[in-house]
Amino acid sequence: MKMLPIFEEVHAENKGLFEQASLGQLVGRLPPSLREPLAKYLSGSYSLLAAGNVQDPMSVEKGAVVPFGYCTDGEWVWPAYWGYFVQQYGVQLPDEFIEHARRRNFTPATLSDEELDRAEEEFEEQFFD
Repeated sequence: MKMLPIFEEVHAENKGLFEQASLGQLVGRLPPSLREPLAKYLSGSYSLLAAGNVQDPMSVEKGAVVPFGYCTDGEWVWPAYWGYFVQQYGVQLPDEFIEHARRRNFTPATLSDEELDRAEEEFEEQFFD
């Protein structure tokens, strides 16, 4: 299972377990035409873990509006906040992920209960064991 990086600027437990990227360096680099379809893909996929909302490090006056947890489409997993940052700030995604979502016509996957269970198990084994 492939995983999008977590952002250095977002406070999270166990940060050292994951690849990290700088949110500030990725802001505004996504072509505007990709913002909405990618944000919908990221936000519309299955939740592996939902842990509430955290503060937006780019705009702290907004308060705790950024979703926190993890999502999957069965092949990739990502922090739930990716959809928010793509929509709000045009945060650049890796080309490999953009091509993956494009091949799926930016339509979130439909996973069976078994596929979702398998993705959850793989996520936990790969990143938390």
